[in-house]
Amino acid sequence: MLCSQAFIMQKFNLLLITCLIQIGLSAQENLTIGKVKKFESMTLGGEVTYLEHLPDGYEKSDKTYPVLFTLNGQIISRFASDASTLDNLSNDRIPDMILIGIYNTGVAGNYWSCPNDSGFVQDGKSFCTFLKEELIPEINKNYRTNGYRILSGQSNTGLYVMYNFLFYPDLFNAYVVASPMFGWYPDFFLNKTKSFLKENPEISRKLYISYGDLDYVQVLTPINEFKEALKQSPKDLIWKVDLIENTSHVPFVTLNNGLLFFFSGCTMTAERKKLSVSEIKSHFATLSKEYGFTVNPRASVLFDMTIDLGDEQKTDQAIDMNKYLISLYPDSEFYFFYLGKLYQKKGEVELAKANYNEALKINPEYTPAKVALNEMNK
Repeated sequence: MLCSQAFIMQKFNLLLITCLIQIGLSAQENLTIGKVKKFESMTLGGEVTYLEHLPDGYEKSDKTYPVLFTLNGQIISRFASDASTLDNLSNDRIPDMILIGIYNTGVAGNYWSCPNDSGFVQDGKSFCTFLKEELIPEINKNYRTNGYRILSGQSNTGLYVMYNFLFYPDLFNAYVVASPMFGWYPDFFLNKTKSFLKENPEISRKLYISYGDLDYVQVLTPINEFKEALKQSPKDLIWKVDLIENTSHVPFVTLNNGLLFFFSGCTMTAERKKLSVSEIKSHFATLSKEYGFTVNPRASVLFDMTIDLGDEQKTDQAIDMNKYLISLYPDSEFYFFYLGKLYQKKGEVELAKANYNEALKINPEYTPAKVALNEMNK
């Protein structure tokens, strides 16, 4: 009997996964990666454009989200790549977040972050003021944000991200930099980095820098000296300088690797998957305190863990995991249906029926729950 039940559950799991894949592959007439927004900047003296890309389910929830600000948003292929990276990673590795791609054209093209002959950085300073006093308030007003902000740039805009980090460290929580052109003004950035680290012993930020082994000389020559300087960082400045092999200027994996670095604790590794529900809750409570906003394990990961436990005949543990999943993500008929199957497998008929009915409350046309109830009522 147990063998037969296990076989039925395996067939159901395969069918469920197939259905989910088919839903994901459903054709649409139009594919949209973002919406174009514009507003007037008093600081920069003209119109500024940005692209938005919202996380899945944003319109149907009341959640608040971190925001990733990327520079050079006018490069559509790069913005599309960034949006795809967020969508892919948020399935199982990082929190959902809002993506804002800033067009660095027109007045917003004035972000040059190297000093003039007098040692003053006019454009970089003005662009920081624009972010602080105009763009960030604009985004906070129009979107449900939670205060956690990431700034990302590459090459010359990567140099601006470093300038922002060193001179205005209160604006963002984390920074992603690809192939910063330190070689244009190496002494300026190196000396400021050294003094910044000494003057800010309590700073708590995250910094990820990537470069390619085939990168420009202006990146390769100063990068190791800069890396040595970062070794004197305070303990709460979490940083990584990452050499990407067989890659030239601006490694395309930068954002992917940076986000995984920032949110490494969110990944349910093989060891973390061995934790009990109470231990998982404790782990993510600690992460939430660290980030300053609520972080939970992703639904797809918890569902996979539930299925694995069920397949291993650990039915009670599978039920606990499934109930935890539903407590975080209560809007899926799949999860209630699977919990019903687990209770049915255990012989708890009334609880099985109750969960099948919960699935039908969410989706009255959900056939698997209808069939299960009909079979049980014969």
